[in-house]
Amino acid sequence: MGLFREPLQKIFSYRDRLRADGKIREFDYNRFAAWPEKKSLVLQEDTLVELGSSSGSLFLILWTGERGGALQPGRISLVGPDVGEIGAGRTPFIQIVLIQGQFEDEYETYQELRDRIFDTRPEGISTRIWPDRRKIWCRISKEAIAQGFSLIRYGNTLMKNLYSLEGVAAAEILFITGVTEEQDELRDTALKVQGIVEALIKMYEEMNFDCEDCEYNEVCAEVTTLRDIRERLRKERQLQ
Repeated sequence: MGLFREPLQKIFSYRDRLRADGKIREFDYNRFAAWPEKKSLVLQEDTLVELGSSSGSLFLILWTGERGGALQPGRISLVGPDVGEIGAGRTPFIQIVLIQGQFEDEYETYQELRDRIFDTRPEGISTRIWPDRRKIWCRISKEAIAQGFSLIRYGNTLMKNLYSLEGVAAAEILFITGVTEEQDELRDTALKVQGIVEALIKMYEEMNFDCEDCEYNEVCAEVTTLRDIRERLRKERQLQ
């Protein structure tokens, strides 16, 4: 599955450069260190740290069917301070989730991965994600941080839930805090990912293959896999 081949290559290059510059801390997935889950509503007065906002965050999900690539199975990486190192206040936040596996349907894959991440509810944390805007916001309670909550433990929880999905063979997660410049560097890649996902959703939900008038014409022209999906759906519709 090559939907995100170009964006993935750019993210891998970005990650490797951070590693070479000594700006990244890396951890291996440990399901025994996952943070417990419980749907929580964290009020402002109970909050110690806020991650992200409508203007200071970035959230991306990318997946591939290719094996043996640059994706590092079970790796959780952190750029910037963890929540226990930030102190009180709000900080910019980036969360990038990379998946490798074998999936039969691209649209269902997107829905399942998205929903599994959305449904991950770490105890003592309020989280909102706006996939159409590529934004994420987390409010972390004083109690959760006092009890040892960290992005690495949150990453373990995400990993555990993702690995429970059929077809998922490997996952890698990258967290970035407190660095607005990183959002600027990843902006073009994020826009590319958003265009691909929106084109995919439109093809499946609208079943409209009038490419000349479609706003995603240029996206499909650049991404071979989108064109392959379009032709397959067109043929399936003709047989109905």
